[in-house]
Formats: sequence, C-alpha cells, structure tokens
Amino acid sequence: MDTLQKTQRVEARTNPSNNEDQAVVIGGSIAGLLTARVLADHFAEVVIIERDRLPEQPELRQGVPQSAQPHVLFARGYRILEELFPGIGGELSKAGALAIDWAREFYRFGYGGWNATTSSPSDIVSVTCSRPLLEWVIRQRLCHSPRVRFLEGYRVNGLLTNANQKVTGVSLHSKGTGVVQLPGKLVVDASGRGSQAPHWLKSLGLTPPEETVINPFLGYATRRYQAPQEFQPDWKVMLISQSPPNNTRLGYIAQIEGKEWIVTLGGYGRDFPPLDGQGFLEFAHSLPSPEFYQMIQAAKPVSPIYAHRATANRLRHYEKTPLPEGFVVLGDAVCALCPVYGQGMTVSATSVLVLRDWLHPGGKKAYCSLDFQRQLAKNNSLPWSMATTQDLRFPTTAGRNQPNWLARRLGKLLGGYTERALQRTNEDSAMHTLIMEVGHQLKSPAVLYHPQVIFRVLVG
Repeated sequence: MDTLQKTQRVEARTNPSNNEDQAVVIGGSIAGLLTARVLADHFAEVVIIERDRLPEQPELRQGVPQSAQPHVLFARGYRILEELFPGIGGELSKAGALAIDWAREFYRFGYGGWNATTSSPSDIVSVTCSRPLLEWVIRQRLCHSPRVRFLEGYRVNGLLTNANQKVTGVSLHSKGTGVVQLPGKLVVDASGRGSQAPHWLKSLGLTPPEETVINPFLGYATRRYQAPQEFQPDWKVMLISQSPPNNTRLGYIAQIEGKEWIVTLGGYGRDFPPLDGQGFLEFAHSLPSPEFYQMIQAAKPVSPIYAHRATANRLRHYEKTPLPEGFVVLGDAVCALCPVYGQGMTVSATSVLVLRDWLHPGGKKAYCSLDFQRQLAKNNSLPWSMATTQDLRFPTTAGRNQPNWLARRLGKLLGGYTERALQRTNEDSAMHTLIMEVGHQLKSPAVLYHPQVIFRVLVG
C-alpha cells in the first residue's frame, strides 16, 4: 500500500464546499472496509479515516486490542464477502487462510458429549484465519480501487454541518497537521465499540441515542500455539462450550494461517482465565473435556497471552434518535454483541447490504438517515436476541429486566427446548447440520420449530 501517496491525494481534497462526490467512512476495520466497498459504487471518491497507521503486513494493530482474539466469519458473511469482492476466497487461501466446512470440521463439546458430524460435504463453508489476515486481504482489494483512499493517523473530532444542520463532512486532528476539515456528502460511522458519535451529536445540540446494555461479564485469554508436526486433526475449529446457568467456562481452538492455532479460554460471571502460562493450562485442564488440555499441552506457545474483557452486549437505539441528514452509523458502533457467539463480522456484512439497498437509485427515502437506522435495527434484531437470550441465562449477567410470569414460563420452555436440540446434535448429524445452518444465518431459526424438527428433538 502506497500510504503516503494515498494520504496526499486525500489531503488535497479538504475543501468543505466540494463534497458532492465524496463519502467519508470513519474506521478502517471490517465494517468500515465493507462499507467503503459499497459506497464506491455510488461516489466518485470514498475516504476511510483510520486513527492507526495501517500495517503493510497482516499484523496486530494498537488501536484494535481485540484483534489478537479469535474472530469467526460465518458462512453468510463469507458469501457476502465473495459477492462484494469476487474471487477473494482464493486470495485468502493464497495468504494462508483455511477453508472450513462447518458441518464436518467443527467439533463442539457440550451437554456431556461431542457433536455428531457428517461425512458428506455441506455448503456451510467459510474460512478460518486471524482477523489481521482477513482485514489485510480486504484492504489489498480496496487499494486497487481508484475510488477508495485511506487517511491514516487521523482522529475524528466531530461532524461538520451547514445552516440546515445537514452533515457536510468531519473535523479531523493529527499530530502532524493539527485540525483539518474533510468534506463528505455522506459520513458513515463504522468506528466500533469506541464510537464517539453520541458525543458528536450532543455537541450539535442533538439528543444522543438511548442504550441497552446486557453484560455477562465474560473474560477472554488468548494465546497462539505452533501445532505439533505429527498432529493432523479432523477438525478445523473446536469449541468446549459454556452451558448456562452453571457451567461458566469455555475453550476454543481454531487452526489459522502459518500452521498455528489460536487458543482462547473464557469464563462468564467474572470467572476470568489467568494470564500466566501455568494458570492458563490449569484453567484449560478444568474444562469438561480433557482433549482440549491435552492438545495445547503438547503444542508450543508462540505468543504472549492476550486478555480481553470488553464483551458486553451494547445496543444504541439510533432508530429512535433524530439524526442530521448525511450521517449514519453501523457495525459495532450500533450493535456490539458478546463475541463468544462469533456474530460480529457477519452482522457487519449484512449491515452493509442494508446500506447498499438504502443507497439504491430510485429509493423513495434514499439518504433519509433515520430510515436507514430503522432498517438496520430490523437487521440487527435477530442476532441481538440470539446473543442476549443466551447470556441472560447466566444469573450473574447484568441488565436483565424482571419478566412477568408468562414471559418467564415461555423463556423456560424455549430454553429447555434449545438445550434438548443441542443435546440431539451429539448423536444426530442432521440436527447438527441444521443448527449450523441457523447459526451461520443461512436459515431462519423458525425452521427449528417445524413439526418434523420438534418431533425429532423431543422424540428422536
């Protein structure tokens, strides 16, 4: 990436009055990158503002502390990625990412046993790799777009508006240049959990969005290992699952590029895994299946242990907030989910499809910010419900409302049915495949309540 050249070309266009053909994306992670790809079909130039200096190789970034943690790209997200960047799967494979068939190569231990896998190939396919590698490959594709530019090392201070309070760009700051203004007909905040959009709105005299926070107090500890040369497992990803309300611990291993494993331990309700090597192993040994401990004990650690505890589910209700025209928010800046369910990158991918539809020429309410946020809220409602429903089954989770008798009864029935369905996956490969299709957002959860499926779950 010719960063200097790209930065100079962006800085040459900082005239606030010339914003008709320029869009601005705040944040250069997955949501921001995919947003830029969609905007490039509608604007002559798209500028991605990133406070970090972006690495020239797939490396961890200081401004993204969670990048060391495992990230899952669901099959739905992978399909969207291929739609936006045709052929990118081959580029990911060339860079070291591994293809995974989730019906055959995902092993999950829960409710006393391992899931049954199918021997036949399925279409529940994506890749497993580190987040830095995935971001790097997407960035390389965007760097070849004549319409996309990266502006690195800048922090957004606020939104620029005209007399009608329509957003016309952003105010930026960097150590080298001080405060500058960047114009934009449309500004998209994709800056993640740390989004400052509520403060920007407040500084304009507008009401910030209300928030719903459900915090399971989940803590992660992650370390990379070099896989033993003689070890050739059938799985690509292994999960020792938590089981609410009492089993708070989990373990996750994924094969990634460089013949390495990314190994994560987690604990709900502040049952945080230790950050020293011996304590890390002892925590792994406490998991209900010994295979996890045995595998990492035989492998060689090749990284420090990275902690991550910013795992609360946080929903900002922009769909109920009057927004200035020309400004929208998406990704984790709106709906940040507990990462244990692996939905984040796929939800960001589906969000940019909402953005694409909203921008479609001829749309009756095109460029109405509130209309976009309402459409996005509908898109986010199911993954939000799936994550928080499970987290609320732990009694230590904060943010729960006191349900009435009927809601408690219904919740207990649905929770029991879900547990029974997951138990069935230990002996029924077809049920495992169906659960994977729902989990990877390829099928609606409603299929789990089809009479034939209910009979299979309850009777067998």
